[in-house]
Amino acid sequence: MGSRDDNFVDDERADVAFRRLLARSGQPAHVEPPPDIVTRSLRRLPDMPPALAAQQARRRAAIRRTLWATLLSGLGLVVLLGVWSVLGGGAPIAMLFGDGASGLSRWLLTLHLLAKPLLGTVGALGAPLLAAGLVMGVAIAWLWWWLLRRAPAYAYAESGP
Repeated sequence: MGSRDDNFVDDERADVAFRRLLARSGQPAHVEPPPDIVTRSLRRLPDMPPALAAQQARRRAAIRRTLWATLLSGLGLVVLLGVWSVLGGGAPIAMLFGDGASGLSRWLLTLHLLAKPLLGTVGALGAPLLAAGLVMGVAIAWLWWWLLRRAPAYAYAESGP
């Protein structure tokens, strides 16, 4: 049957052979660090104390988040007004930005005219069917995420007979 030693590879001999191959090809080659690496690194650091630099970074991040929120809320308002106008609540939103012949008003009018048949198709299917599909999609996504989180990061190798 043999011994129960599962170490089939002679690590020391393999290391010596691998180092010999690397030495033959001139590896690992030592590379000199770039000139003035300390000066270049110091130049990239902020010229203020770390607490002030962190505060300034937080302020910039807050401003960026505020700008994105403003942009997305404006876009959401345009989308809601567009849906309202497609459903028959009033004139197309494109007419708020011009006559529909050029620029932003033409782009919005094109979206308005493309959205009408799409919303008509969704409306023909029925709201309950659409809501059930959305609930099922969310449930499937949640189940997939739950299974993915519970899966082990690696599989254990089964020991053979």
